[in-house]
Amino acid sequence: MAHAIIRGLVRHTNRAPVVGAVVILERLVPVFNEERKEEDLSSVYLGHTLTNRYGEFCFAVSDRTSTYRVKVFDNSHGEGRNP
Repeated sequence: MAHAIIRGLVRHTNRAPVVGAVVILERLVPVFNEERKEEDLSSVYLGHTLTNRYGEFCFAVSDRTSTYRVKVFDNSHGEGRNP
């Protein structure tokens, strides 16, 4: 099975890196919604990581055919931002 890498950068609006942001990876799974009689998406938690001092994160995934969602939460509350 071929593997893939999902990687990215998290930056503030002033382009400074966000250090220590929590990054969550989820796989989107199609599910049939009986109530609405249509296809819907559900998410499955796969893991989390923190951004490094450059604001970078990386995940290795084993299924290149799936669709993934990345969520980012900045826990710094403005600390360390450049004016």
